[in-house]
Amino acid sequence: MRKITIICSAHRESGVCNSGELLRILRAIDPEAVFEEVCPSDYEAYNIRTLEGRAITRYREFKVLERVPVDRYNLPQDLYVAIEKVLDHVEEISHEYSVLREQSDNSAHLQGFSYLNSVAFETVRTKLTEIEDRTISEACDQGLTRGLEMWRDVIQRRETAMVGNIYEYCREHIFDTGVFLVGAAHKSGILKAIEKHASSEADLVSWKLYQG
Repeated sequence: MRKITIICSAHRESGVCNSGELLRILRAIDPEAVFEEVCPSDYEAYNIRTLEGRAITRYREFKVLERVPVDRYNLPQDLYVAIEKVLDHVEEISHEYSVLREQSDNSAHLQGFSYLNSVAFETVRTKLTEIEDRTISEACDQGLTRGLEMWRDVIQRRETAMVGNIYEYCREHIFDTGVFLVGAAHKSGILKAIEKHASSEADLVSWKLYQG
């Protein structure tokens, strides 16, 4: 059975949340395959700009491994504009939202991967989502409502697609140990997507959550 550890990350380096620390984690797990939240066409920029790309590049100096890009969902062209409008409105209305985001960023800076993979981070993410939903609902603005609905739908579809692509790879390739590097905000959705495969393909993958 293939064993895959989910490691929640932040893409950008900040304090102890950096490529050097991720490299240390990877070397401790010693994976043969790494599943990455990236499109194949974006690898060049990903390797330079993200802490995951830099860590994996350095890891390959110590061990040969398979890199598997699993984020192949096509995003709507107007998605980022819609998200920006939603976030601008929520941040304008909710002081609590801005404070929670800042506190979470500070915790990631100081505690790194141990925080991003913790229950504490999940609790904050749940609260932020609740504020987004409530604030947009109270706005009674169809444009903002459609923007939030699009954002939620795309996230769910991306998460489902990424997990599906991992299972597709596992059906066709044999390895013992792998890791799935994914943005921490996706953890809940990824676990829900995994549940859909667990009953019918329980013997294919054994999942583990990284705990710093």
